[in-house]
Amino acid sequence: MKVKMVLISTLSVMALLAAASVYAGQGGMGPGMGKGAAMWGDLSKEQQAQVATLRVEFMKKIHPLRTEMGQKRIELTELASKEKPDEQVIQKKREEMWALQDAMRNERRAMTTKFRALLTPEQREKIGPMGAGMGFGGGGMGCCGFGPGEGFREGGKGCKGWSRGNTDL
Repeated sequence: MKVKMVLISTLSVMALLAAASVYAGQGGMGPGMGKGAAMWGDLSKEQQAQVATLRVEFMKKIHPLRTEMGQKRIELTELASKEKPDEQVIQKKREEMWALQDAMRNERRAMTTKFRALLTPEQREKIGPMGAGMGFGGGGMGCCGFGPGEGFREGGKGCKGWSRGNTDL
């Protein structure tokens, strides 16, 4: 009887962990993680050190932008939650967020260009024209966060179907 209870408990915990890992994989690091991580072993020790330096520089540049984006997201939610939301103010806040997204995208592109410059022609050919992603994920700004998603850009669904002209939360 005791063995049966332990077995059932263990299986329940395993199922719970599996479900949590599937759920966690819906955003966050995104598809770029696999290819970038897989390429790490193909880099020389010198290249690995240079890439590590690039990553730290990138994170230092991106961190304040992400923090500001989080603050803008809170402000946008507050604006949209008002009893009588001001559409012009909401639109201005969204445009500020788009500018931050563009700044983050530009930083990522600059980092990718620097990364590709470190590679040999054979390594560049192996990762293809888009690059390995260096483990930063492939989706950029996603729906209400980082990772794959359609964001608040034109035609994007954003959070809960939010797109240009549809600011109903």
